[in-house]
Amino acid sequence: MLEIKNPEKQNIILSLIVAVLGVVIIFVPFVIKAVGIYQFYFTYAGVVIIVFSLGYAFFFYRRYRQFEAFMEKKDEALVWEYDEAQYEGFIGELNEIQKNSEKKKIWILLGIELVISILLFIMLSEGLKWLGFVFFAFFATLSVLFTLILPQSFKYKALVKPYVTIIHEDSAYIMGRFHKWSKAQAKLKNYDNGEKMYKVLAINYEALTRNGRLFQEWTAVIPNPDDSSMIAEAKTWVGRINKFTRIHEKKMSERKSRSEQLFEKMVGKNKNENKKLEKATESKTRK
Repeated sequence: MLEIKNPEKQNIILSLIVAVLGVVIIFVPFVIKAVGIYQFYFTYAGVVIIVFSLGYAFFFYRRYRQFEAFMEKKDEALVWEYDEAQYEGFIGELNEIQKNSEKKKIWILLGIELVISILLFIMLSEGLKWLGFVFFAFFATLSVLFTLILPQSFKYKALVKPYVTIIHEDSAYIMGRFHKWSKAQAKLKNYDNGEKMYKVLAINYEALTRNGRLFQEWTAVIPNPDDSSMIAEAKTWVGRINKFTRIHEKKMSERKSRSEQLFEKMVGKNKNENKKLEKATESKTRK
């Protein structure tokens, strides 16, 4: 197997580049005197960008270290290597479905933003009508960026060689991405992309996305679905992933109950219950 590059390294670099852009924004009013009166706003925006980008850099650095630890255990994991034509065909079909879905979203977003921009142009005074154009240009750019450009990173990451899937009980390397979870549901199923039916190991887990924390499903194509031993191995790992989730949930529930007990002890709830029990015992004894 060829050396697999850590997919989080690129994210760390991009975060640091954005932090540098934040510094540049802070110094813009000192260089361009015409916008000097807006120094506060430039500083505010620059600081916000720096804080968020450094936060993301720290987050991705943690994942960078987790991936390194993940790769050290790859000999204990499920490893599938793919035929180039099979893998690229699957990724190509997935990418086409995604693009068709995103095209519908972008037209809806641009339509809403255009209507708001027109209303701003009509309602604002003569000297502020330009804000309508600024609003449309800014939010239209963001819409195109987040619905058409950034989603294309899926294809670029997925097609990084070598074409391989690695799966542990609590983490995986699928389609060029590193996945880590504490709660997941795994299963084998048939996946229909519209042109061809694929047998896949599907893992549904909660992750941080650009729309917040959501459950998302990632599918690892089974290289040879006609191989009974490969299917049996896949079923074994499905069981391991689901078992890991059950154990984790049990630990969390026990930890929660212990914290509840500690809280009750702190507020004296247990003492009150013991006193009630003692009084009830005494009354029964007298009778």
